[in-house]
Amino acid sequence: MIRCLCICLFLLLILIHSRPVSAGGCPEIPPAVAQQRIATLSEEIRYHNRLYYQELRPAISDAEYDRLFAELVLLEGCFPALAAADSPTRKVGSAAGAGILTVQHERPMLSLSSSTGPEAVAALLRKAAAVAGEVNCLIQPKVDGLPVELIYEAGRLVSAATRGDGRAGEDVTARVRLIRAVPLMLSGAFPPRLVVRGEVYADLQLLPAAAGPVGGSGIEQYATPRHLAAATLKSQDPDPLALAALRLFPFELANADLVGGGVSSDIASLQLLAEWGFQISPEHTRQVKCLDEVKAIYRDLLANRDRQPFAMDGIVVKVDDLALRRRLGEGARAPFWAAAWKFSPATARTVVREIRWSVGRTGRRTPVAELVPVSIGGVRVSRVSLHNAAEVARLGIAAGDQVVVGLVGDVIPQVLEVAERAPRDHHGGAVPAKSAEPAIDACLSDAAGCREQFLARLVHFVSKQGLNIAGLGRGRLEALIEAGLIVDIPSLFLLQAKEVAVAPGFGDKTARQLTAAIRAAGRPEPFRLVAALGITGVGKASAGRLAKRFPSLGALLALEEEQLSVVSGADRGAARTVRRFFHSPGGRELLVKLRGQGMLN
Repeated sequence: MIRCLCICLFLLLILIHSRPVSAGGCPEIPPAVAQQRIATLSEEIRYHNRLYYQELRPAISDAEYDRLFAELVLLEGCFPALAAADSPTRKVGSAAGAGILTVQHERPMLSLSSSTGPEAVAALLRKAAAVAGEVNCLIQPKVDGLPVELIYEAGRLVSAATRGDGRAGEDVTARVRLIRAVPLMLSGAFPPRLVVRGEVYADLQLLPAAAGPVGGSGIEQYATPRHLAAATLKSQDPDPLALAALRLFPFELANADLVGGGVSSDIASLQLLAEWGFQISPEHTRQVKCLDEVKAIYRDLLANRDRQPFAMDGIVVKVDDLALRRRLGEGARAPFWAAAWKFSPATARTVVREIRWSVGRTGRRTPVAELVPVSIGGVRVSRVSLHNAAEVARLGIAAGDQVVVGLVGDVIPQVLEVAERAPRDHHGGAVPAKSAEPAIDACLSDAAGCREQFLARLVHFVSKQGLNIAGLGRGRLEALIEAGLIVDIPSLFLLQAKEVAVAPGFGDKTARQLTAAIRAAGRPEPFRLVAALGITGVGKASAGRLAKRFPSLGALLALEEEQLSVVSGADRGAARTVRRFFHSPGGRELLVKLRGQGMLN
């Protein structure tokens, strides 16, 4: 599913739930605080972009993502001098990983303005009518797949790329060539060069056959058909059965203005694509003139959602006239001539067993609702993140309540409402008393009361966002901590295979593999190791820029506070945070140990 932003709605939520704001709408905070918050939000959004676009395992709902994004938009608008050139607000999607071949797009592949009601579509129709009076629009299903751009030269498919960050995407030409219904050679009177965009999806009717016998292709490991399609298309060695289930839904002739022959509308472009060999379904492309017609088609597609060959999470409404599209223009993230209306999530009713507060690597407490397990759209749900104390207070949720749970985006479970409240004791709901902000060096070792936060720090340290140490998941780390083999971060690099082999869940082979993987992590670049520590506001991007500015970590730590003016405004906050961390008691102790092991200079 394509991430989109309904900015007005979420700015309103921020004004309600965030810090006090002035009459002008900007928070009453000093620039230094704003800079730190902007850095934190940017890194958090980049992290969730990687999870969503590259690793295909989203960790938060679209609504929570949009709240983070909208807060960043607000702060950058209030403090424009603090907005970084590589801010997530200036990009679409996520860049391809290191070492992956990319393809520059003909023109930017943007996201869509969207809403879970008709608001975004109604705004689009009003805007178009204000410019050109009554206009024709096209409605297509919002297919839940992976957007791609195909390029044909002299009728032959020469390139296929994912959307990526909107400007360039991952080269997937070899896999796209194997998808049925993607013409390798056009037919008819085609132009010299053709740029076609569409959605690669997994055909729902083919998934049972593609899964094969029990223990076959392992398609069941993917959370949704979209994840199957994306993982298969990006794989260097795709499962043949999964690949056989992929199809293409063409939705745009991206260079219609250069094709010639008087192509003036989107529907005419799609008709030409059909003549040249693409499978264009007439029942999935309908013309409308007013919002009532849009609503009727929305209801029809929603009612027949399970009968479609693809997963879909809403409808897309586009201005049909191409000249009018050019007049309406495009923004940095979305065109002003199209909008999406999302379907409401599938829901079920269940009971809250308890509200548990988990602790992350920075000490941040996140409320989690433990539920009586319930099946929603084939997905078993037993726990749901409640995100923060403000959301707990808004819902007024507590153990024993009956709640309505939905799969937002068909993936992320979320409590939509409390349907029936259980009797409250004298403590009331589940909102905890305010606690002091955790110290920057809290829980760097397995001390009393630190197990959960220390484990979260380690999980991040070895993850792809950290040092990317293979074979070390949360379960294995927890076993090694409980066995007393890992007591702090430096002790991870002192593990011996013979010690690991006797820990619960390990054997000689897994112990050798694990210690070999740790040795392979070797001696990472100092600032990469700093980023892996998971210090709030210091991610891979900001640490990478600091690495270019300073010859060593020691050079940064040797600076006095007033000397940080040499660092650009966007990274000064990260530099200050690094210094504050390593000047704290826990940070100093960690630095001494890592230097003793030759890992930091």
